[in-house]
Amino acid sequence: MNFKDYPRKYERVFIDKNKKCKLERVSTYNDIPKSNIEYINLFRKTIKDLQDGYFDNLVKYNWLVRRFCYGGIRRKNFSRNGNFLDGAFGVFMRHFVGFENRFICTYGACGGKIISYFDDFFPNFDEGNPFKEEYKYPYKHITLEYLFVVYQMPERLKILRRAEEQKMLYPKFLDYVLNYILCYNEEHGEKYIFVFSNWLMPYIKAKKNYEGIKTSSIRSGK
Repeated sequence: MNFKDYPRKYERVFIDKNKKCKLERVSTYNDIPKSNIEYINLFRKTIKDLQDGYFDNLVKYNWLVRRFCYGGIRRKNFSRNGNFLDGAFGVFMRHFVGFENRFICTYGACGGKIISYFDDFFPNFDEGNPFKEEYKYPYKHITLEYLFVVYQMPERLKILRRAEEQKMLYPKFLDYVLNYILCYNEEHGEKYIFVFSNWLMPYIKAKKNYEGIKTSSIRSGK
């Protein structure tokens, strides 16, 4: 997939959102932690640790899922392996393992989107063993939210590499991707839609029969 680093043409939407929250008006219950800086740093460390553990366990979980064979037939994909295989796996998980597979991870949840990157991150995913070797998250700066935003885009790895190289903050990344798809659609025809609401994490959808926010309302200009 060709990737073009478009210069900024459209207005920034997300960077200015911080105006809705003035840091000087933020405080903590009972003054614990005592300062906003301590509060922010503790939040960052907690979420970073949570995401690191989540990614590691998601790798192990998906590795185990992809090892399931029934009647000599391997269940290779995360879903849509046919009713015979998927049905047997669902019963296996519920009756023998004791967990509901659909609760842990579905394509409607964030985990399914992160799983879609594993073959890109780890070309020998199935041949290795994450219980005996490290399947390391490949980025130092960008977190799992960034992966979710662009998971449907063929050029997603190039976009993520640019975000990593430039150490983009998350709001800046959202504006970068929004500008990218608007410029891309202008050059190639409307392919991408920016999906955003107050209750849904923003992400880019490859257009089929879906209406996201009207990106035509985003103004051209810096």
